[in-house]
This record gives sequence, C-alpha cells and structure tokens, in this order.
Amino acid sequence: MIKTNTRLTLFFLCLFALAACGQSATETAEPADPAPETPAPTETAEAEAVPELLPAPEGSRAAENMVIGSQDAPLTIIEYASVTCGGCANFHANLFPAIKEQFIDTGLVRFEYREFPTPPVRLSQAGFIVARCAATTSGPEGYYAVVDALYKTQRTWIYSQEPGTELRNLAAQVGIGGSDFDDCFAREDIRNVLVASIESGRDLGVDSTPTLVIDGKIFDYGRTQDEMIERIAAEVEKRS
Repeated sequence: MIKTNTRLTLFFLCLFALAACGQSATETAEPADPAPETPAPTETAEAEAVPELLPAPEGSRAAENMVIGSQDAPLTIIEYASVTCGGCANFHANLFPAIKEQFIDTGLVRFEYREFPTPPVRLSQAGFIVARCAATTSGPEGYYAVVDALYKTQRTWIYSQEPGTELRNLAAQVGIGGSDFDDCFAREDIRNVLVASIESGRDLGVDSTPTLVIDGKIFDYGRTQDEMIERIAAEVEKRS
C-alpha cells in the first residue's frame, strides 16, 4: 500500500493526459473508491511518473474553501459531492435551490462544497480541476459556476467520446483556454486541495455522494424537499 498523497500524485499524470488527449468515458471508468489502491511503485518508476507541478499564480483563490453564505451564519453545512454523480446532479437541481433561498440567502446557513470524486473518477477529478482553476481569480463564484455547468451537462460530457475536449470547451466559456487549460492540470495548489478534500471526507466516514455534514457528523437530510427544510430548520433553531 502507498500513501494517499502518492497515489493521487501519480493519478494526476493520467488526468493531464486526459485533458490533453480527450480519453473516452469507457476508458476512464473506475471502482467506487475515490482513490483506489494501486501496487506500490518502485522508487525509479515513481520518480519517472510524478509530473512537475506548477506553483499557484500570485493571489490565487483556487485553494480556498468553496463557501457561500454569511460568515456569521449560525449553521455551517458541508456537502461532499461529485460532478459525475447523478444523485448529486439531482440534489443540486431539485434540493439545493431551496437551501439557498431559505437558508443561505437569508444568512442562516454558511454552505461549503467539498470534492469527493466518484466513477468515472478520472472525469470527476478533471471536472473539479477545471472548477478550481476557474476559482483562481473569482473564488467560490467562479467555482460554483463551473460545478453548476458540469451538473447541467453531466450526461453530455461524461458520455462523450472525447470528454477532455468537452471539458476544454466548457473551460473556454469561463476564460480558460489554450495553455492555461493545460496548466490547470499541473497546478500544485489545486492538486493539494483535492487530496485534502478526499482525505477529510474519508476521515468523516463519507462513503457516498451527496453527503451533508454538520458539526463533523454526517447529517440525514431526508429524501424530500419538505423533510430537508424541516431538518435544516431544526438545526438552525438549535443554534439561534
């Protein structure tokens, strides 16, 4: 067994190839584990495989916590999700708008999104890299805009014969093109924050997406909008 950081460093080399060449969704299918175990490489093989990482541009916001809502909100909700997860796309289309309208926009909830890639894992990782790269200058606003676009076009880009090309086109729409797009996949700040997000989710016991966390514990938000609103409102009330 090798450490998570080493596994994911090697994994990023594959991601760079995906972005450059446009690998098919079939070729990128992965087991359910966000960072599957791989045989421990030899020192020589590892040294040859690890890509040269680029430093973050000065003033980059890509590694910030992707938080929206008032810093003074009585309740903080963390969501662990994946841009290749159908349930996550459904959550953000049908449940999240109610959370935003009733709790985030009213100053009652501070909401943070954390990455927890699911199959096809390479595509999920790649999508998150683009989202983090978009946050370089605009922070959470740019990040959530890309995540929202990935959810809305999920079935199109995941099942494309060239998902790398689809991601490149999406990135171009938010001003990330050419060599800037390629550089996103070699950014050390983005790599590190994705590794940290996965590890924090595992430490909390996250094993599926979407998962909501409150006060370090997995939160059962129910299955309907009414249940979710009632349960979140109860948590807000406890803190008011």
